[in-house]
Amino acid sequence: MKGNRYGRGNEKQGRRVRFLRSFAGAFLALLYAGAFVYAYIDYRNNAGTWLADLLLVLVSMPFVLTMRFLAGGSFDYGGADTVKVIAAALFCCALVWVIGAALEYFARALVRSILGKERA
Repeated sequence: MKGNRYGRGNEKQGRRVRFLRSFAGAFLALLYAGAFVYAYIDYRNNAGTWLADLLLVLVSMPFVLTMRFLAGGSFDYGGADTVKVIAAALFCCALVWVIGAALEYFARALVRSILGKERA
């Protein structure tokens, strides 16, 4: 029997988990979360004015475009919809985390291949 009762030992699963333990992905997600907090604070300070949530909509553009695609063309989003803002923040941070992890993975692979050729 490979592995133990906690699921360790599955090499393919271990690679997936290692992929998500990305410093670059976590750092980019943290920066994106900071941008969301700033945009939401800016919205709250300017609530009631024209285009008060413009910065918030721009920061959450990946979420808005994905929801428009899934909804078939129209999606209502604004700073007053707290649940949608939280969903947008989670979606965008997860997306940026995966993109950062992929960039880190490819950068590490490139460095490994360069160092491997120099040693030979």
